[in-house]
Amino acid sequence: MKQLHVATIAVVCLFCFAQTVTGQDSSRAETSAHKHSYFEASLSYQSDNVYLGRKDSASLPYYTPMLTYYHKSGLYFSAAASYLHNSTDQRVDVVTLEGGYDYTVGKYGGEISFSKYFYNSQSTSVTSGITGSLSYRSEYDLGFVEPSITLGLDLGPKTDFQGAFELEHTFAAFDDKLEITPSMTANGSTLNFYDNYYKTRRFKRRKGQKTVSGTVDITGTVPDAGSFRILDYEPGLSLKYIAGRFSCSFTPVYAIPVHPAVLDIHAVYSTGSTVNKTVTEKLENSFFCTIGMTYKF
Repeated sequence: MKQLHVATIAVVCLFCFAQTVTGQDSSRAETSAHKHSYFEASLSYQSDNVYLGRKDSASLPYYTPMLTYYHKSGLYFSAAASYLHNSTDQRVDVVTLEGGYDYTVGKYGGEISFSKYFYNSQSTSVTSGITGSLSYRSEYDLGFVEPSITLGLDLGPKTDFQGAFELEHTFAAFDDKLEITPSMTANGSTLNFYDNYYKTRRFKRRKGQKTVSGTVDITGTVPDAGSFRILDYEPGLSLKYIAGRFSCSFTPVYAIPVHPAVLDIHAVYSTGSTVNKTVTEKLENSFFCTIGMTYKF
């Protein structure tokens, strides 16, 4: 109930913020992207599941089919299933349902969306404790660069507050069929999702992986999980080629995590003894990419 109350307040605040910035009723907002309603089917491959610079100890590549309906009003709805396939696991790791509304007024654009996640009970993703998310993205086209700010909530055992600031610019080539968009993003968030991951997923026994000798159970916590901090910087480059109803894309991203979390580790051994220690996690930069194909109908 507490999460539902927080989410309700957030929706109202984000809606009021959109009204204030645009200065007009969103029902009269001009949508530049959708002159008519249509469906879009896509298939994408993501080389690893990296979230705000954080990731599981094992690589989690996803194959994701998705179906989206875009209404000419700016409303959209989508459903996706991410299939995990690595050396030890083959399963549908998460199913995602999303709905939202996007619009533009002159050079200003905005989008509000809500996503619901259904994770497999065996998932080891750092986001596996997140059950839903609510976000609002606000952007303005300055011509030479397009800055944007995204504010969001991640819902789970405890709510996370999230924010991102991005700079990007799109170049067109080959009669506007090729879009090249370099970007730089700074992501910040509280770490309740990460605390949940260390409590329930990080040290769980996995297929093909040796456990620490003599241990019965290991858990970890992030003591200061409720504090907001910058978590990573992500330079990226999006390439998209459009050929009629078909399009294909390639988006490499280099995640540079910062502000490592301090972890309290609790280990129980088969002898009955316990060990408690405090460590600072070791962060490493991550390169991952997404390749996708889309068809509109």
